[in-house]
Amino acid sequence: MGLDIGFYRDGEEVFSLRNHDEFFEALVEGSGGDVYEDYSDFCVTLDTLAVLEGMIEDGFTDCGLSPDEALADIPDAFHNLNAQDAEWKDLLRYYPAIVAFLAEDISANGPLICGWSA
Repeated sequence: MGLDIGFYRDGEEVFSLRNHDEFFEALVEGSGGDVYEDYSDFCVTLDTLAVLEGMIEDGFTDCGLSPDEALADIPDAFHNLNAQDAEWKDLLRYYPAIVAFLAEDISANGPLICGWSA
């Protein structure tokens, strides 16, 4: 089993992650509120992403990474990455690109729904 996280709009998946626990915890902290009563799905807004950005900035500082070490794009290899086996420092480098992708989508189309299962 693992932690599957999906970002949806109108029932269509926009982006997904697997086993990115710390990323998910920051998402929950910044949650835009539950979508449906008795379900764990929640809204992802630009305010949610601001919490993620804070987590990423703190992580970069804690790991001794500079902002220019962040990846600008999400490479195809990211989707095959096993987050449980990766170092936190290595995972952090991907997150600014993911946040930027989600922010661009939210700015253009409105909030996303985060659905997850563990």
